[in-house]
Amino acid sequence: MDAFDQLSTAGLIGQTYGFAVGTALATLLVALVWRSGGADRGPRFLFAACILIANLSGLAKNIALALNVSPKSILAGQIRSLGFIAAAMLPLSIMIIWRNNAVSEIRRRIGNGLVIYALSSGLLIAGCLAFGTWIPSFISSASAFHLLLNQDFVGNLTIYNGFLLVLLGASFLLPGTLDNLTDRVAISLMIAGLFLSSVSAVLDSYVSHPTTLAHIISIARLQSIVLLLIGALFYFSRFRAADIFAKQAMRLLLGSALAIVAASVALGPVASMARTTASPRAVILLCAAILTGCAMLLYVHLGRWTDVLVERRIFGKRDTRLAILEFRDSLGLFDSKAIVVSATQALAVEILGMKPDEVSVQNFEPDGKAASVVVPILPRGGDLHLVVPLTGNRRTLLTAEIDSLREIALHAGRRLDELDREEERMESIRLESRLSQQLVEAELRALRAQINPHFLFNSLNTIAALISLEPEKAEKFTVRLAKVFRYVLLHADQPLSAIDEEMDFLRTYLEIEQIRFGERLLVEFDVENSIAHTAVPSLILQPLVENAIKHGIAPKVSKSRILVQAKRRDGMVLLSVEDDGIGLFANGKQLGRSLSGSGSGTGVGLQNVRERLHTMYGTTASLSLVDIPGGGIRATLEIPVGE
Repeated sequence: MDAFDQLSTAGLIGQTYGFAVGTALATLLVALVWRSGGADRGPRFLFAACILIANLSGLAKNIALALNVSPKSILAGQIRSLGFIAAAMLPLSIMIIWRNNAVSEIRRRIGNGLVIYALSSGLLIAGCLAFGTWIPSFISSASAFHLLLNQDFVGNLTIYNGFLLVLLGASFLLPGTLDNLTDRVAISLMIAGLFLSSVSAVLDSYVSHPTTLAHIISIARLQSIVLLLIGALFYFSRFRAADIFAKQAMRLLLGSALAIVAASVALGPVASMARTTASPRAVILLCAAILTGCAMLLYVHLGRWTDVLVERRIFGKRDTRLAILEFRDSLGLFDSKAIVVSATQALAVEILGMKPDEVSVQNFEPDGKAASVVVPILPRGGDLHLVVPLTGNRRTLLTAEIDSLREIALHAGRRLDELDREEERMESIRLESRLSQQLVEAELRALRAQINPHFLFNSLNTIAALISLEPEKAEKFTVRLAKVFRYVLLHADQPLSAIDEEMDFLRTYLEIEQIRFGERLLVEFDVENSIAHTAVPSLILQPLVENAIKHGIAPKVSKSRILVQAKRRDGMVLLSVEDDGIGLFANGKQLGRSLSGSGSGTGVGLQNVRERLHTMYGTTASLSLVDIPGGGIRATLEIPVGE
């Protein structure tokens, strides 16, 4: 007996509703697969189209039955045959995809065999259906041909064949390719759907059951394919916007379930209660409105939960919003472009669930050879892009994943922009520092240049006076003068010299002065060994010695003494030049700085020393002149140690 002769009104409604839901899901799947890319786009589209045609056929057939078209009419048979033909070609698309993803050459060869078998068996089944339905006049009366061309028998054969192919393909082609739980669950759903359809077909064809159970089995024979559709949805989710499809599909199933519950309540308990009232129709309409409103509110709230379920459980997505926010907050701690690029790549790898070598941040130039998702790093990333090649199992990315990559790239680009500006500021500061240093060095060279002519002028006058009177002394004077100026030339470009070098220079300088003054001048040095190698400004003591000789020793008729000292006290180096000449004040004229320290020296040499100290040390260094009781001056330099 034809299965559809046994359909009750409830069974017809149940199947119609199932085909309507399947048609909506399949339509959405076809649209999104058509928009997607990747090497498997063709077989994925074939799968979606076959599912759509099969569900449309079942929906159209049930609508025809609802319009009192006979289940045994030619029109009903032709509509059903289209659905079975589409179902017969369904395993072919699955075998092609599984063969392409096989991990070894042997498995690919097995896959080729399964593809050939799926194509051959699908064409054979489709031919039998077309021949038996569309050309009935040629059907032979022989029992063998009659059985082969029987639509119910061939329809069941389609289910058996699909179950066999999926089971074989899963056994030989899938091992090693199911790298996550979602894929394993998806394949299990596909096999379970075909298995239930096959079992229901066997029970419906060869086992007698009570009427109610027979209706359930008849519905399960075709509606179990919905499990195949859901499993395929999860497994073939490697195309752009597949997450949108999954969310909409889950919302559609949720809405369908709520509608069924609301209808069951309205037509069951509510209808029974309404019959006892004065206006049954009004009560039913009121309760139906209330149930519909409740169902809509539940749909809004539960729909958000299903979206989270799809992202977190089905597609294995973590809370990307929190991860991106943490990434954004941590970028401020990164002071290197390389660290920013590394962190960007690491977060992209984590969100996509890919290997580190499958995601890169690089200057990307498309070559047209390999498909990739390329996200520019803005605003000032230049040619820098976040590149995800679409190879292997990740043929495409989900819309939510691409949006996350764009947000990551935006935050990274902003930090790179900040680092560029910081680098520009640092370069500007370094340039200003170099210019300032060059200016200071130029000032120091100019100040030292002011010292040397004074000394040279005095020395040349002395040599000129000694040549005729004391030629031997003039010769010694000339040798020492050459030694002094050799030191000056060697240290012309050096702002600092060691104390022991400065002391050697002063000894030579004062030897020249001793030749001038003879026995009238006595020279002493007192230098602490611990600071012998401490750096001080070059030629900083020579103006003090020259000032002591010119204004303290030269005007004095009797013997004089000069003491040069270098000591360390309280983190400062004290360099002093002391003489026992005529003192700070002579004949009412101030030669140096007053005892109170409020004045400043008028001599060029002393002012020169003060300017050099201020240029190099600011206010941390000082020059002071002190009058010594009994006659003489002590000029002291205080210089910070280590500056």
